[in-house]
Amino acid sequence: MKKLVTCLLSAVCICALAFGIVACGDGGEGNTTHTHELSKVDAVSATFFEGGNSEYYTCRCGKYFSDSEGKNEIRKDSWVTAAIGTTADVFDEFTVYSSKSTQGTKGIVCNLDTDVNAGPSTYFGEEDKNLEWDGSKTTISFQLDLSALEENDFTIWDLSFNKEKDGQFANTAEYELRFGIAKTADGFVVCDLFVPGVNFNAETDLAEILKSDKTFDETTVTVSFEVEIDSDNVMTYAITVGDVEMEGTGTFTCEVVGFRSLWNAFMNQDGVEAYNFTRA
Repeated sequence: MKKLVTCLLSAVCICALAFGIVACGDGGEGNTTHTHELSKVDAVSATFFEGGNSEYYTCRCGKYFSDSEGKNEIRKDSWVTAAIGTTADVFDEFTVYSSKSTQGTKGIVCNLDTDVNAGPSTYFGEEDKNLEWDGSKTTISFQLDLSALEENDFTIWDLSFNKEKDGQFANTAEYELRFGIAKTADGFVVCDLFVPGVNFNAETDLAEILKSDKTFDETTVTVSFEVEIDSDNVMTYAITVGDVEMEGTGTFTCEVVGFRSLWNAFMNQDGVEAYNFTRA
């Protein structure tokens, strides 16, 4: 009789596995079994600023699975994939003027592309070169490791905007937000280059940055562009580098429809690593 019972139990288990019936608590005292009723959640690709997820399945019992048969149980949120801008893979998103730059341990190590006399740039992974934006207050932030800079070395960053012309996105060519950082004997100097712009000349750009009286000491800093545009096309911005904040305004004559690029426009020393790009 014992052998018969054992054989019957084995047969039940085999059938249960074959038909997707597994022991699963319903939250009650009986801890009953049921057939998993799985709902598929499609995979979503991560973007420059937004995380994604791998494909997974959920059951009403509160469990999660990586497969459609309910065999491989997974932990909640194990399907989440990080936004590309927060990983070292962000290097692959810097596709413009980037032939000399390299992938770092945290992001992109920015080097001057001597063929074009400029540093690497990204379109935020958007194929149409436009990161859609309605003008509401937005902050684009990232971190810079400046340890490669020595005295009188500098790096310049630039955020540009798009307008729509003849059904295509194009640089507004009116305003771009820029800042420059230079290493000094005492630390670092940071300068708002909104008005003077970039000359792409090591001597004159360094001289412009060194005019600033805004300083900081940290080798690794968080930097951000906070910007909004009102209904009259007046832009208000704040550029923050570490604890230093620089503010300004400008009025566009065209309608701004999005961000175009983030560009390490120019430098006189390779090796600054940029990473952990976020948008809020």
